[in-house]
Amino acid sequence: MHTRLSRLARRIVPALAVLVLAAGLAGCMGAGAPEVEPAPDGGAPAQAAVDIQEADGAQRFVPAGGTDLTLKIASGSENKEAAEAIAYAAGEAGVTVEMHYMGSLEIRSVLEAGGADYDAVWPASSMWISLGDTGHITRNAQSTSTTPVVFGIARGRAEELGWVDASGATASPTTAEILDAVEAGELSFAMTSATQSNSGASAYLAFLTALSGSDGPLTADDLADAELTGRVAALLSGVDRSSGSSDWLKEMVVADPGAHQAMVNYESLVSQADRELEEAGAEPLMAIYPADGIAVSDSPLAYVDRGQDAAVEDAFLAFQQALADDEATLAMERVGRRCGLGGKILHADDPEVQAAFSPDWGIVDDASVLKSIPLPAGEVIGEALTLYQTALKKPSYSIWVVDYSGSMYGEGKDGVVAGLEQALDPALAAASLIQPTEGDVNVLIPFADGPGEAVVAEGADTAPVLDAARSREPMGGTDIYAALEAALELAEQAEAEGRWTVAIALMSDGQSETENRARFEGAYDASGTDVPVFSIMFGSADPAQLDDLSALTNGRTFDGRTGDLAAVFRQVKGYN
Repeated sequence: MHTRLSRLARRIVPALAVLVLAAGLAGCMGAGAPEVEPAPDGGAPAQAAVDIQEADGAQRFVPAGGTDLTLKIASGSENKEAAEAIAYAAGEAGVTVEMHYMGSLEIRSVLEAGGADYDAVWPASSMWISLGDTGHITRNAQSTSTTPVVFGIARGRAEELGWVDASGATASPTTAEILDAVEAGELSFAMTSATQSNSGASAYLAFLTALSGSDGPLTADDLADAELTGRVAALLSGVDRSSGSSDWLKEMVVADPGAHQAMVNYESLVSQADRELEEAGAEPLMAIYPADGIAVSDSPLAYVDRGQDAAVEDAFLAFQQALADDEATLAMERVGRRCGLGGKILHADDPEVQAAFSPDWGIVDDASVLKSIPLPAGEVIGEALTLYQTALKKPSYSIWVVDYSGSMYGEGKDGVVAGLEQALDPALAAASLIQPTEGDVNVLIPFADGPGEAVVAEGADTAPVLDAARSREPMGGTDIYAALEAALELAEQAEAEGRWTVAIALMSDGQSETENRARFEGAYDASGTDVPVFSIMFGSADPAQLDDLSALTNGRTFDGRTGDLAAVFRQVKGYN
């Protein structure tokens, strides 16, 4: 965890936390399944010997001695927290499980493409299976756990807002009251993109549904209501940092709690964050449940029928059943996932489960008291997500710092141009729901030995940036830090205006001279900004240098050295 305590003392930013949407309230055991009793000894779940490996961006759970069969699963990133339960189930089923973590839109795309080469999907919500499985290739879908999407707000800020009293008891403000706090400048919050992550989509749909005032599901008529969409846009103006991943959003908040005092995220990830915050001596986030509606993630695991051998489905069913075992549900609940029907906690007597659902963090033990929103029809969800990207989300200010040193000649430049086109060309980007909007600003800063002249494109017309990216010829050496200083100056100006979420995207295939590194760090700390640097690594780029920048700016490094570089660019754009 990055501490950066010297910056925290002088950068305390008001913030707000999280809300979610998802499909059902069925628990880990599935409808009609018997409830399980807590482990009699209260100890750690029994677990077969399983080796957890990291390879090619995937996480592999390999039972001792290996197996003849591997289940390849397209999974939401939030399931990283369920590693102990996955390891138990893999060992119990005697099958190697390969988890590929990705965003909800990517899982939807996997299903739309016929399942690609995945044997199962494990998104955060049934919504993404419903939207993506147009070819009806999934079956045996079963919820593995449930978790509401909530606001997680630093206790001191929540007390100032009147949503936590001196005893620690929490209130449940309405969504309209949350909007009032945002418009008064008293709240800002981090949230994942509604078009890239389930927690963001869930929160957004919950905002729309609650502010519509209807007890029924959101409709197309609601989306045509200018007053309603205007209020939601005003609420989304409170977003101070975006993300394409719920898990990374939690990590970002924990890494710099002074700058990020609130987020919208899964209740389970608020719990995980609180453990880490308290260990670091920081105040916890209080779980705030909007009174007029939250979304609930049902975490369904479903088989993808691509015509595999029957043994593959048998292995899937064995793994799925093992996830419903007492040991697996205990492991799930110890990381804040609810495994009983209707959000009931099955192992409430276990000390670690009690810690995960601590009332000191405002977490309610009985999810049945929460008002969950009904899931809209698929076509309404699709229309709502398009509306979010094109009209309602807070505009972004993205500064693309691109390496044009001599080593970029040929394939390097071609890859960068193709990636920028996927992220910024309105027609291509629309396929991933990351298309530029009228409020956006995109800036290209090419660099080699030093930064070149910045090229600015305002609004949806990104042709100036793309034309400049295509026409510039690579030559010279590499000085990342001087180029980042130039980007930082623009980022400071944009952040001061408060109209955008601001981010710097750096891409390089080489190792930079480091003599300007200390100067950039000094400039960054002196700026008082919270602008992240998202680095795309390819060619012979130095992971240590780019990871160092990620740590310094609370950003993230993406590996574009293998696979589809254009897909990496799309992923980066999903973070702003």
